[in-house]
Amino acid sequence: MRPFRPWHAAVIPCVAMVSLSGCAGSATGSKDGASAAGPARSGSALPSDTAGGGRVVVTFTGTSPLNTGAVRQAADRMRKRAEHLVGAEIEERGDSIVVTGRAADRTRLEALGDTGELLFRPVLAVDVPSLPQPSGSPTPSQGRALTRGLGLRTDPSAVPSTGADASGAADAALQQRFTALDCSGKQNPVDREDREDRPQASVVACGDEDDATGRDSKYLLGPAALGGADVKSAKAEFDKNSSSGWLVQLDFTSAGSAKFADVTARLSAEQAPQNRFAIVLDGAVVSAPSVSQSITGGKAQISGSFDRRSAEQLAATLDTGALPVDLKVSEVSTLPAG
Repeated sequence: MRPFRPWHAAVIPCVAMVSLSGCAGSATGSKDGASAAGPARSGSALPSDTAGGGRVVVTFTGTSPLNTGAVRQAADRMRKRAEHLVGAEIEERGDSIVVTGRAADRTRLEALGDTGELLFRPVLAVDVPSLPQPSGSPTPSQGRALTRGLGLRTDPSAVPSTGADASGAADAALQQRFTALDCSGKQNPVDREDREDRPQASVVACGDEDDATGRDSKYLLGPAALGGADVKSAKAEFDKNSSSGWLVQLDFTSAGSAKFADVTARLSAEQAPQNRFAIVLDGAVVSAPSVSQSITGGKAQISGSFDRRSAEQLAATLDTGALPVDLKVSEVSTLPAG
């Protein structure tokens, strides 16, 4: 499927105006570090998008064969995602889904087919982009961070249960994949093998954050602590009282709130980078802020370089839940304005 890369984001859990990095602010910035934010209030909408000329027709097919039930369920969720798009129409045609809308909304129409799988994973190790090294081997500091990170795995299902030798072999295999992962390819930010892994498995992934080096950070991530099912609702809002602009407000379910409080409490006791919590969307890390205290209250904000379009797009994707199948854009055609 098309890589999900429309913006850079940072996640800010909201608990009495305390950011995920805590009152002390252990991290800053709009990429990996979370920053403090005031309460979100819905402000007046930005100027509406121009209608543009003509129509565009986007045809989606499955990355593997689809049955009628899967097509119907995927189309229904895409219709919910498209409720904020003027004039968008979604039709089921055999094993394909055809979306028609304004030509000006082409990017948003194509994004309706994003799987939308949301996972919250603890960071075990991170390789921040730097100038090219003479050798492909990780630096000593990266190696130490990776070794410490592998020792933090808490889910027994993440490694074979056949004894220490098997566990060590699994750790060595993960280290090899982490070292080999290349995050310079802008068209393929997701390690394919990890994109298909179970949420209970440790994975490697690229960050969805551009860097002056032309590479994205790469991460070794632990088993998922929360998933999209733990998010009760997602809503795009405009915060006119702070510099954050457009953001996406998340509300966790009661079970998700408890999980979030528990995992943030555990991570806050760790040293960097194992005190960071990665928000992973369709296999790419969109943010990995640090944690300095347990976060209670069951709310979080995703804040970053949003405009109205991208905030509404992400909110609609998260609010409807992940699609039951992986889709790809198989054809795009345009119709002249009538």
